[in-house]
Amino acid sequence: MKNTMRQRYVAEFIGTFGIVFAPVALSATGTLPSSDSGLMASAWVSGLSVLAMIYALGHISAAHFNPAVTLGFAIACRFPWRYVLPYLAAEFLGGITAAAVVALLLGGGYGAHIPASGLVAAAVGTEAVLTFFLMLVIISVATDKRVAGAVPGLAIGLTVVFDVLIGGPVSGGSMNPARSLGPALFAGGAAIANYWIYVVGPILGALVAARLYEAIRGSEKHAQGAPNDLYQALHDIEVKG
Repeated sequence: MKNTMRQRYVAEFIGTFGIVFAPVALSATGTLPSSDSGLMASAWVSGLSVLAMIYALGHISAAHFNPAVTLGFAIACRFPWRYVLPYLAAEFLGGITAAAVVALLLGGGYGAHIPASGLVAAAVGTEAVLTFFLMLVIISVATDKRVAGAVPGLAIGLTVVFDVLIGGPVSGGSMNPARSLGPALFAGGAAIANYWIYVVGPILGALVAARLYEAIRGSEKHAQGAPNDLYQALHDIEVKG
C-alpha cells in the first residue's frame, strides 16, 4: 500500500485537529480587539480550514476528518469496516486535542454547539439535512473517477460554508460529531446535554446521502474507494483469494 495505516490515522488526527481548531479559536478570539467571530466569519473559517486540510492530507487518508463521513463511506462500501474504529478514534482525538489547545491558549468553553432555544427537533433535522448535502458532495468528488482531482477541496469547503450559514442560527452548523465533542467537553452544561444532536443528525444525514449516491452513480466502473489505493489493494487481495 502507498501509505501505511498508521500514516492514515495520523493524517486523520491532524486534519480533524485543523478543522476543529480554526472555528473554535475564532470563537475564542471574539472578545479581543478587532476580532470578527460572527456567523459569516465562522462559516468561511470553517470552510477554508476544511479546504486546506483536504489539499494538505487528502492524498494520504482521503480526508474524512469526520466520523459521520467515515461511516458514510463504510456503509457505501467505499471504505473497509475493519478500519472504521481506528479512523473514528483518530478523528475524535484530533477534535478533543484541538479544543484542549484552544482552552490552554485562550480559555475553555468556546466554539460549543447548542441548539437555539426550543428548536431541538429542528436542530436534529437541520444537522441531518446539512450533513446530507455535505456527504453527497464528499462521496461524489472523492469516490467517482469522473471528477477532476482539483475539485474535491474546493467543492467540499464551499459546501461547509453554505451549511454553516444555514445551520448556524438553528444548530450551530456542525455536521461533524468530532467537531462538536471537544468544545462540548470543555463547555459542559447544555453543550454536553445536547451533544447527542450532533451525533444523531450528522450520522443520519451521511448514511442516507451515501446510499443515495451509490444508487444514482450509474456504474461501478466509475467508482473508487476513499482512499482509493487502500480500497484497490484490499480488492486485489480478495480477487487473488
